[in-house]
Amino acid sequence: MTAESEDFDNMAKSFYAEGIHRFLIKKDRTINPFFVGRKDLQYRIDRKSKIISQKYLNDPGSNPAGGQTQVIQGPPGIGKTSLLEKIKQNCIEKLNDQTESYKIIPVMVSNPTRLSHDYLAGQTQKTIEELDRKITIAKVKDEVHGALRKISSVSAFGLGLGLDNSSEAKPVFPKKYCILLLIDEIQTIASETNPEVARVLLDLHLGSDGYPVFPVLAGLSNSEAVLQEKMASPRFGRGAVHQLQPLSLPEVKESLVKFIDYFNVRSTPELTSEWGDRIGRWVDGWPKHVENTLAALGQELQGTEGVLSAIDPIAVKHRATQYRVDYYNSRFGMFKSNPRIIGEIMAELGQRPRSKGEIGTIINSKRKDQLRVEEITHSELDKLTFDFLQRYGFLDRIPDDPTEFKCPIPSLQSYAVTWTGAPLHRLAYSGDFDSLGEKLELGHDINGRDAWGRTPLQIATENNWKELVSHMLAAGAKKPSPNNPAMERIIDKPPANRRDYGDDFDPSPDF
Repeated sequence: MTAESEDFDNMAKSFYAEGIHRFLIKKDRTINPFFVGRKDLQYRIDRKSKIISQKYLNDPGSNPAGGQTQVIQGPPGIGKTSLLEKIKQNCIEKLNDQTESYKIIPVMVSNPTRLSHDYLAGQTQKTIEELDRKITIAKVKDEVHGALRKISSVSAFGLGLGLDNSSEAKPVFPKKYCILLLIDEIQTIASETNPEVARVLLDLHLGSDGYPVFPVLAGLSNSEAVLQEKMASPRFGRGAVHQLQPLSLPEVKESLVKFIDYFNVRSTPELTSEWGDRIGRWVDGWPKHVENTLAALGQELQGTEGVLSAIDPIAVKHRATQYRVDYYNSRFGMFKSNPRIIGEIMAELGQRPRSKGEIGTIINSKRKDQLRVEEITHSELDKLTFDFLQRYGFLDRIPDDPTEFKCPIPSLQSYAVTWTGAPLHRLAYSGDFDSLGEKLELGHDINGRDAWGRTPLQIATENNWKELVSHMLAAGAKKPSPNNPAMERIIDKPPANRRDYGDDFDPSPDF
């Protein structure tokens, strides 16, 4: 496709450079113009909110929100916070829609460890200030103000005393309204010892003293278990716990289409589809990878004034991979300076699901090995637990069997294992061609192996860095044997011809 044909299709548009700059620099989630997926869950929450409003309208004493709590859970990077932001956006849009009979008021809470009567009152006040800027219908704005002020002056959504202790009377809540209480990072209450946190959550779940306050809680995949422990085994309704899954290829492609439309990128349907397939094959449906790849594309588009046909896919892949590596390095948490031990655990875990007991045995074994070499202190190793690995995204439960776990992100596990090798293994993962000569001059073995038996050449091949592969071969890298048992343990996408490298060895393109 030529730039001229793109001009023909988009001649009325001007590249939204300011918007893309804001997306890249501020990372403003409230824009969120290319959020996709989770439509069934969005509909369910919207529908339940309206039913709660309707029940309260018909009978204010019916406790309409009692037992209606919804839990959204999944590993880091699966899009929980983005989903809450999208739900919040939906509510604000409908508050500004005069055809909507029932109004849902979103109140966001991002630090559940501080949950108390006063804290919720403060968050409610912040919501009043925020919605004051975003609601355009005067009558709705007044009603929302009234609803939020009343709910902040009564019980902490259910104790019968004012948050500010100013009133014991139960005020009448506006009809056809519902407060949607969105609480993020709910798993962080696991180590919270303040009993008020659990008490407030239980009050919310039991119905907020009969008010139409609908709690939606989001967190890691252990959130349901944490809540049951903290709240003394509350009964969640059927279908109330939602385990988020990766996006489908059509959803990833839809996200790119929204990105292109929102920023007025000059493209054609054919070119957009080609890029959608390319990105879809690379991100494996992981929302965080979609976000990082679109950010990488946005950076490159700034240099072409929004012309997609002028973009080098390899340049986007390099930039997106660096974003991915930066994100993965943050996953090591307190072991960022000693990531090898995480890599050794992930290598030993392999691909197959494991029970919590099996994983604990592997962790303890690796901790003992580290104590012998004295690279990490005993107090630090005490914090390397199953819960640590789950909290940082290295483990997640299997959807079909909640008693077994594995790494939910194949490329994260693969990257972690590169830390059991040499710097050349990380270089091969990220496609850092410029540093190859420097590492070789330092004496690193180009045919060295990591804990999965992979050489740097194999990792570069898995990730389809063609130029890097060619230079590694020229530098003496040996082609892997088709009988190499390590090949069976590689979990990133390998070349299509991985069992027959022969003389026609060439990585298959995926980006």
